[in-house]
Amino acid sequence: MPDDHWLESIDAMSRAPEAQHTSKLKLFSAQELQSKEFPPVQWIAPGLIPEGLTLFCGKPKLGKSWAALDLAFAVAEGGQFLGASCDQGEVLYLALEDNQRRLQDRLNKIQPEASWPSRLEFAVEAQRLDEGGLASIEAWIISCPHPRLIIADTLATVRPAKGGKDDYKADYAALRGLHRLASEHRVGVLVVHHVRKADAEDVYDTVSGSTGLTGAADATVILASKVGETGNEVTLYGKGRDIKGFQHAVEFDEERCRWKYLGDPDSVFVGDTRRLIIKALEDGCHTPQKIQRHTGLSASNTDKTLRRMVEKSQIRKTGRGEYDLVPLDSGIG
Repeated sequence: MPDDHWLESIDAMSRAPEAQHTSKLKLFSAQELQSKEFPPVQWIAPGLIPEGLTLFCGKPKLGKSWAALDLAFAVAEGGQFLGASCDQGEVLYLALEDNQRRLQDRLNKIQPEASWPSRLEFAVEAQRLDEGGLASIEAWIISCPHPRLIIADTLATVRPAKGGKDDYKADYAALRGLHRLASEHRVGVLVVHHVRKADAEDVYDTVSGSTGLTGAADATVILASKVGETGNEVTLYGKGRDIKGFQHAVEFDEERCRWKYLGDPDSVFVGDTRRLIIKALEDGCHTPQKIQRHTGLSASNTDKTLRRMVEKSQIRKTGRGEYDLVPLDSGIG
């Protein structure tokens, strides 16, 4: 039965008179649950990518595939990804928008001298999930002594063909099988996907498609860029069921063709004007007038920047017309 008919079959079962007599729920009591012990969540990249299904999104040509390859190398070698140490294990990378020549060229740029890990395996052709692709992935997992990560690049190349008019239902069903595999085998599955062209107030609302995709995933990670005070600013956003939400400033290393962690975006992406204001506050200037004299900034620029810095919790307002730095132990920022 194709995945996109799953919800229709559930609806049909619920309407059948005999369903209430033949179907049985697997019940457990709160008391039983209280005494049950579960193993801790395993991390593919601690603090960033947990076990389970992760949707990894970003604009075309921003560098999602470079980041996915970097993660694949880190896991296959037991190395680091964005500063996080990864446990070593087998990795399957479905590079379904590439060919072997292009992959070889990319890997030569990532690791030009040392040998490449045997635990990292690729496929440039695969069936769609509902046409045998899911079974092939599961067979690979079972065949490995220590499977850790499967990367599908991209969702469009593996997802079942949409059926019907319900986008949410089709999107949810597209990831349901991968979610089951990740949960049952306790591995990480990273699905590379795109974001819409239009921006949104909430970065997670930019994911292309319906909320069925983010609803089916255990975690959503988004690579987003914007032109800011310091130029092109790239931030890695993440949230999920088993991870604490994060925002990390990152930068693509053109020489090594790998992404690197920079720190907190509010600290890293600070333009010259904000740096001058922070220095003035450190030097004891706490009013706009004193800050202007200390920095040489105009009144309008000072007032506008102070307001924005307060909104971003980079500084705090201590009274009428008075500002100060945020204490390190305040928990703000």
